[in-house]
Amino acid sequence: MKKILLASVLLSFNFLTFCQNKKTNDTTAKPAEKVDSTKLPAYMKTKDMPMIKMLVDVTTTNGKQDTVWFTNANLPYDRPIIVIYFSPECGHCQHELKELEKNMDSLKDAFFVFVSRFPVDSIKSFEKKYNTSIYPNMVFGKEATYYIPVFYDIKFTPFIAIYNKKKQFVKSYDQGSGMHELIEIVSKLAAENEVEKKSKKKHTTI
Repeated sequence: MKKILLASVLLSFNFLTFCQNKKTNDTTAKPAEKVDSTKLPAYMKTKDMPMIKMLVDVTTTNGKQDTVWFTNANLPYDRPIIVIYFSPECGHCQHELKELEKNMDSLKDAFFVFVSRFPVDSIKSFEKKYNTSIYPNMVFGKEATYYIPVFYDIKFTPFIAIYNKKKQFVKSYDQGSGMHELIEIVSKLAAENEVEKKSKKKHTTI
């Protein structure tokens, strides 16, 4: 009986010791390291859309091809903006564009800005291959500098950044986006725009 009692006491003591040690380990665990804001890419430090300046191939009124500058000033003011950094030679970029085209009925309220470092001729061939000219809400161009990939700290293509109509950052994707989520975000932003328009119209008529 004494042996059984002694064994129970020792077992209880060992259990309490284990719990105390576990508690000590928990309280001495290192806290999560704080993110150094100075090392964050530029787009995570501001909600504002970066300055875009790219060469775009266009058809002039007399039917000739020409290249013109496209900047933020040319962006629509009443719809979400989706910036896509891509490469005409990137298989994932080609797949992303195909998916966008398949779902364009659900994405028509957004304006897509495709930015690349490749020559205008390569971008033009890419557009022709996928017949993008039928989409008035898409523009493709060669960036004049290397600012965009640095601003977003781009490591893979396609890189996607979504902005609302006020050109404020909403969300980004490092390696392309699933269509379901992209459609959901665009639809939500478009609905917010409609509510704002109705609200302004109501106040104007009062």
